[in-house]
Amino acid sequence: MNDQVTSGLVEPQGLGEEPLYYCTRVFLTFLQGLFEQFPEGSYRWSDDEKLSEIAITDQAPIPRARVDEKPQIVTMRGPAQFANLSLDQMRKLSPHTGEKERTDLVSCTMTINVIAKNGVECQRIAWIAARHLRTFKTLIQRHGLHQIGDQLSVGPESPPGSFVTEPDPEWVMVSVYAPFHFQWTETVRPLDAPLLRSMELRLRSARLPLAATSTEGSVEARSSLRTPSIRGRIINQPNVNRQNVGAVTLTVKT
Repeated sequence: MNDQVTSGLVEPQGLGEEPLYYCTRVFLTFLQGLFEQFPEGSYRWSDDEKLSEIAITDQAPIPRARVDEKPQIVTMRGPAQFANLSLDQMRKLSPHTGEKERTDLVSCTMTINVIAKNGVECQRIAWIAARHLRTFKTLIQRHGLHQIGDQLSVGPESPPGSFVTEPDPEWVMVSVYAPFHFQWTETVRPLDAPLLRSMELRLRSARLPLAATSTEGSVEARSSLRTPSIRGRIINQPNVNRQNVGAVTLTVKT
């Protein structure tokens, strides 16, 4: 396990580290910055929860008292799927080191749920979020989220109490669906990866019918072959170096 996980330290976050959490933060930062520019009395967002007129958070349980006070915007990331656009997704290969660079597009959808006690208010806030995502899509694309704002859709109002069981339900939810793509690139270095070498050695030893004999610095795996013959007569061949008749020697460096 990573030392940072066991010690409680925060791991590096970003499009090249943990892209799913990064995409969620991009949406949250955009929505919070958008509503922060609104004047007071028009759903203005603030870092101070007491002064904020709207709450913008990631998916988490919401107390009823908070919804009674102000509308809520809750983001929910949907499933992410690799597109597999090319063969082996290989972008670059080094003939000297065997280093491979793979790249692919990952498709995902961010759902922006707006929750309020009034259906008209809920729909208005949802439209504000969807409209500005489309208006400023170029700005968001600069941060690695592609084709965002092109296929936006705004869902209908949910019936009061359809997602919350309360004696006197009043809450209404309208969802905004924002599909997007991001590019994922990774590098595989077979010569510099001890884990890959150990996995390859294990697969080779499991594939051979005979057990491998280990020596210091190398592993020899032998697989018996039928002695060459013509019409039943065995052909005698001289030994060449370490290759014996009827056996093939395979050396894997460690």
